[in-house]
Amino acid sequence: MENQQQSIIVDDEISVKQDLAAIGLSTELIRKVAFAAAAGRAESLRVDPVSAPGQLAYIHGVRELRLGLEREGWRINRDGNVEATVNYDLGIQLFFQNVDRACGKRNPQAISKKGKASRDLVAAGQTDMFTELSHDVDENVHGAVPAVWIVCISSDSQSVRAEVSRPKRFEGSQFEDFHHRIFVLDENFEPEFEPSVSDSDTFDDFDVNISRKI
Repeated sequence: MENQQQSIIVDDEISVKQDLAAIGLSTELIRKVAFAAAAGRAESLRVDPVSAPGQLAYIHGVRELRLGLEREGWRINRDGNVEATVNYDLGIQLFFQNVDRACGKRNPQAISKKGKASRDLVAAGQTDMFTELSHDVDENVHGAVPAVWIVCISSDSQSVRAEVSRPKRFEGSQFEDFHHRIFVLDENFEPEFEPSVSDSDTFDDFDVNISRKI
């Protein structure tokens, strides 16, 4: 029944601010996280491993998120070897996720496949039945597993997008649906330059960077 309910999508400025505030976040912070991730992706060079753009986006995005939240009482959590940032008083845990496209009509798809630990954490945050947890996921000291919200970021040479969404329980390697999607940032801009034919071999066909440091 849970997965048959339609997702709530919030995209007007006032409601976005209110819904983010309800889970301890702000538009300003999520914008900073999105642009930090995009800047990290842009640091990748053509000689780097193929996974470098995504890894750099992830590192810079998580770093910005945690630096912005630590002073508000959020904590780092790594249950099941899944990196999360948690506020036990609010009952919220945040995951950072690179996705194919945030703020779209279609649900965002994670670039990296999700494993059993992620499935368990999402499921546990939607139930009080701790018997459903695997042995890799522990009950926290407050007596409940915090609800999972995903900071979904996508960026390319002409756009940066960010949404904060709460996934429904899922069975496979991808988030299947969401209870709630908060569209925070959907910004398009002109690329700094257009590659010429002679420059084309310096660009990765999949990850075209916003800017490139030489």
